[in-house]
Amino acid sequence: MPENTASTAPNPAPQPKDRKRLRRILLFAVQGTLSVVLASMVLRGLNWQSLAQMAARLSVTFFIGASVISLLTTVIYTMRWQQVLISMGHRSPLSGLARQNFVGVFFNNFAPSMLGQDAAKTYYLGRDMGYVAAGVSVLVDKILGLGGMTVLGAALIILLGLKDPIFTGGLTAALLFSFISGLALLSMRVPMERMIPSFLRRWSLGQRIVDLASRSRANAGSAVTLRSLGAGLLVVTVCMGLTAASYYWFLLEATGSTPSLIQLMCALCLVYTVSNLPVSVNGIGVREQAHALVLAGLGVPLEAALGLSLLQYLFMTLQSLIGWGLWITRPRFQPPTDNKCAPSA
Repeated sequence: MPENTASTAPNPAPQPKDRKRLRRILLFAVQGTLSVVLASMVLRGLNWQSLAQMAARLSVTFFIGASVISLLTTVIYTMRWQQVLISMGHRSPLSGLARQNFVGVFFNNFAPSMLGQDAAKTYYLGRDMGYVAAGVSVLVDKILGLGGMTVLGAALIILLGLKDPIFTGGLTAALLFSFISGLALLSMRVPMERMIPSFLRRWSLGQRIVDLASRSRANAGSAVTLRSLGAGLLVVTVCMGLTAASYYWFLLEATGSTPSLIQLMCALCLVYTVSNLPVSVNGIGVREQAHALVLAGLGVPLEAALGLSLLQYLFMTLQSLIGWGLWITRPRFQPPTDNKCAPSA
């Protein structure tokens, strides 16, 4: 009787798509675990009664005003993205781009840091102008935002003469990140072959960097202009000022004392830069740790710092709900055709 070969046959090798899906699941699990660990480290020393007392002191006017400021900053950030697109020769109405931004905030709930928002913006805009160009606009906008925050943060640390170790370390990190951001933007305008020594280009990594920079320059050269650079720094300054004003308002109502507005702007530049690191789900845990560590350098109590972080998360949830509503009511995409439909009578 012949052997049953089917039972002894080796299992088929996993397909590339299955391996990629498995890697995504594992990465998400690691980031989710890190979020829980970081958040629990901060919450462990929290005085919940003190936090509840601070929350009870906040007025309805504060919640309404701070919510409006939060929504306004998202619209202003959208204006920066619009300026990048205009530099690339693509004009989109602010209302449509703002819609995509809010929808992106909703998708941040399912991705590390702000990557869900970036992916959603690339996808929806890419249907109109091409995915490569849309991705480049989002990338340049991201670099301008983070680079602008680190430049502003470093300048304020020096201007204010902040000597706390968290700000001394923050200054070093901000200067390093500003340098990396400047190099990334420069590589989109200047051939990388002129910037990398010839012996480094002979290495495979060096050659890959040159090839990546060449492709970026071909698609993003027009996005990096004086107009987009100026808009990036201006928008960061305005939005950090508005957010610092809401933080100042919170601290004044909840504790009766607060650092200066410009000190809060400086702290926020560091907090927001760290919160964008894609190491946790939607920045949970990282955002709370950053608030606790950085604001402690300005003498803000842990409960007030965590209250500000939770408040920020509350406003993000509000924007997420708005984005969810805009997403489920979005018009269905119809691929462009050569034939124009006649308007109905």
